[in-house]
Amino acid sequence: MSARRNPYVGPRALRAGEPLHGRDREVARLYDRVLAERIVLLYSPSGAGKSSLLQAGLIPRLQASGFAIRPVVRVGLEPPTGAPAGVNRYVLSTLLSLEEDVPQARQLELTALAGLTLAQYLARRREGEGEDAEVLVLDQFEELLTVEPTAIAARQAFFAQLGEALRDDRVWLVVAMREDFIAGLDPHRAAIPGKLRATFRLDLLDRTAALAAVQAPALAAGVTFRAEAAEQLVDDLRQVRVQGIDGAVETLQGPYVEPVQLQVVCRGLWAALPADAREIAAADVARLGDVDQALARYYDAEVAAAARASKTPERALRGWIG
Repeated sequence: MSARRNPYVGPRALRAGEPLHGRDREVARLYDRVLAERIVLLYSPSGAGKSSLLQAGLIPRLQASGFAIRPVVRVGLEPPTGAPAGVNRYVLSTLLSLEEDVPQARQLELTALAGLTLAQYLARRREGEGEDAEVLVLDQFEELLTVEPTAIAARQAFFAQLGEALRDDRVWLVVAMREDFIAGLDPHRAAIPGKLRATFRLDLLDRTAALAAVQAPALAAGVTFRAEAAEQLVDDLRQVRVQGIDGAVETLQGPYVEPVQLQVVCRGLWAALPADAREIAAADVARLGDVDQALARYYDAEVAAAARASKTPERALRGWIG
């Protein structure tokens, strides 16, 4: 197994400072949309890389333009022990996320934080830090609809507070969510200035972008990923199974690659390289096996590691996942 740092991150989002390959066009277009509209809804299929686009692409570019970027917000965090009874869990989750970059000695007590509206909290931060323009980034926003789906009044109150905060034109907003939950926003759009009409759709990786995501990380680590090997891998990743009306299943070349699958497969490929390898050839990709086999090996290894770490029988863990 290679002792070199693996340049493929696997099934997690890229972070600020990590290179985002194959998405230059999308970063530029989303940046332009945010500058033009101030409030933007980013949506995509599951696994297209919204979080990576935000953290490794858009946020660094906005920071370079002078915006104050607040910590990425998750609205679905569980209320901590000691939270006041009746507190709006979505608002409190947002405020707790925003507090993450505040030095611990200056963080608000939980009861004081829970007593603030979102607009009051942001005004307090701006006054204390002298910022003129701040950007809120709400990632995995579908949690607002999936965490306690019957909490309609709490969602309405959250949107009312978010809309109040956004009436100050010094506050900018990027909301990111899976596209299959967008219809759930319809009852709440009227509370937001512009009604979230400004949108940006992120698709999965096309073949050109996928080749860049395969080859560029290896090259940056001093290894040449040969063109024929990269093409072989990407074409394998593009395969989709289509069932006809007669029930027969046919394997076809689709137009897109899922970034998560690409990262998992490439991470496994890199880990299997000899320590002194200077190129990745078609034979290396062939030894990896097909994509299904590579993903299965990854799954097996991670389940075994999780079972060991949690002292849970692997069979029980596999049953729970299934």
